[in-house]
Amino acid sequence: MQLGAMSWTALRERLDEGPLDVAVPLGALEQHGPHLPLDTDSRIAVAVATRAAERVGRCVVAPPQAVGASAHHLAFPGTASLTDRTLADVLVEVTHTLLSHGFRAAYLVTGHAGNVGAMADALASLAEPDRGRVVAFNDWPAQRDAVHRVAETRCGLDRETCGTHAGHFETSILLAIAPESVTMGAAVPGHVGPPEEAGAVLRAGGMDALSPVGVIGDPRGATASAGELYLEALVDLIAGGIAAHREAHP
Repeated sequence: MQLGAMSWTALRERLDEGPLDVAVPLGALEQHGPHLPLDTDSRIAVAVATRAAERVGRCVVAPPQAVGASAHHLAFPGTASLTDRTLADVLVEVTHTLLSHGFRAAYLVTGHAGNVGAMADALASLAEPDRGRVVAFNDWPAQRDAVHRVAETRCGLDRETCGTHAGHFETSILLAIAPESVTMGAAVPGHVGPPEEAGAVLRAGGMDALSPVGVIGDPRGATASAGELYLEALVDLIAGGIAAHREAHP
């Protein structure tokens, strides 16, 4: 399943067996509050891509693009960032070279909302015959709504507490997939308010203007069981999208 762990000969055998897709996780290297690691988004993207690939079958998962578009987090130490144009160029070249080896399609799966602009730019920059063979899951509002519905219906939380960055949902997912990376004793609430309001302040002034601790939501009640529910909702979106693309492009 993990492309980076395969030899080229093992991959060639898989490709010779029939149509094979590749999922490319996109993450970020940016602060996630005092309690989560800088590579949180990469870990989540890999987990979602891997579970979706397992569900649909005939799909391997590439190593993550570990640095994303994170300029709004640069006030916090450890954050690295690419411009949208640079990231888009990287995505075009990565997907083109992978497709040239015989993959049927490449699926871009992001764990970081800041990458969605670059993903759209990459799709617009693809040349033939790659157009139609690269799918970007960059509808971040749909992904955010999916986890917020889980918070409301399964976890008894409102959307503001669930949050969108280092809050209940991301902390819960990390507790499910990498509990050793979470320092719950350091978890503190950040900005708790309407997501639209948070987005406007974030875009205008950066994360430090919105939350001095770098958190949107309240992570203190996070649990691994809630993380599994959030993951299931995200995997449903990605696996469903892959299945729909395969049906349209057999």
